[in-house]
Amino acid sequence: MQPTTPVIDITFENAQQALIEGSMSQPVVVHFWSPSSPQCEPLFTLLQHIHQQLNGSFTLARVNMDELAPLAQQLGVAQAPTVIVLKEGRPVDGFADIPAPEQVHEMISRHLPPPEEKLFAEAKQLLAEDQSAEALKVIREAHNLAPQRNDIILVLIKALLNNQQAAEAETLLNGLPLEEQQAEYHELKSQLELLQAAAESPEIKALEEQLAAGEDSPELRLNLAIQYSQAGRNQEALELLFALLQKDLEALDGQIKKNFLDMLATLNGDPLSSQYRRKYFSLLY
Repeated sequence: MQPTTPVIDITFENAQQALIEGSMSQPVVVHFWSPSSPQCEPLFTLLQHIHQQLNGSFTLARVNMDELAPLAQQLGVAQAPTVIVLKEGRPVDGFADIPAPEQVHEMISRHLPPPEEKLFAEAKQLLAEDQSAEALKVIREAHNLAPQRNDIILVLIKALLNNQQAAEAETLLNGLPLEEQQAEYHELKSQLELLQAAAESPEIKALEEQLAAGEDSPELRLNLAIQYSQAGRNQEALELLFALLQKDLEALDGQIKKNFLDMLATLNGDPLSSQYRRKYFSLLY
């Protein structure tokens, strides 16, 4: 069964917009075909499969050479099937023979932006729309793919701060080279300092003083862990609760376990979540 994938059928009316203007934002792969050529249909089916495999990261278009011969001639195409790749309004690659499927896939792939670029743009858009939790998941993916890109790190720090994850944000900020410590860096530094100041709430200080004075109890540690979590001090919160679980998995009739697992659920995608899930499973098994 032929895959269903979006394709633009080129006409004289839409050629300028679809091929030239369209290729300014992402590559356009153009299949020149003719009803009289039996090789055209299987090649186009292959292009559709590749389009799906690469998550629609290029535009797929086709030109009927029997109807649009002058357009094909303008682009230097003399036979069907032919495939060309357009970027920024001009042909950059193509073939007129029938290469192996993996060669077609490789040819198209080398003209696509790296996968982290799409994630980077998506994360910035999500932050602009105040969808900070979703933005953090997306920018983490981009950072995993390109951990040395400082522009991605800056967006990751912004997402972390928006999600009140001060400790990791501070580590990343401190690791940025001097040349990156420009206006955006200083804005993030100020946001971090405000978040850290808010994390030292009177409630937290009072509970910490009680703990330091020896008024230790599971209830006190649970309350302090909840306050830490609300202030974005997630590792401290998890460590407090995990220490209680090490002594008694059912402490406070299971309330400690419930809060611990709830915190992990809210940190889905955060490395802390994986770290403390592993610790928790080590207690179970």
